[in-house]
Amino acid sequence: MNKKIITLAAVCFTFGLAGCANNDAMEQNVADLNSKIDSLSSQVESLSGEVGQLKASQEQSAADAQAAKEMAADAQAKASQANERVDNVVSSYKK
Repeated sequence: MNKKIITLAAVCFTFGLAGCANNDAMEQNVADLNSKIDSLSSQVESLSGEVGQLKASQEQSAADAQAAKEMAADAQAKASQANERVDNVVSSYKK
């Protein structure tokens, strides 16, 4: 019976030491993971900033394109008016 108790105590002691030995490795793994999480968080923040800049740039480009469209439509209308005037002048000479 004493042998069983001593053997059981030795096994418990061995498992206890094994558990303590793994704590340092586990803490190192947790520290590594926290470092990676911090790195990824900073990358996400950086990319979010870039996305915001690109969105603002895209909105400005869309506004510029709309302004160019309006200017082109205005120029086309003025050209049509000028053509009508020229046609009127030409038709007055034909009479």
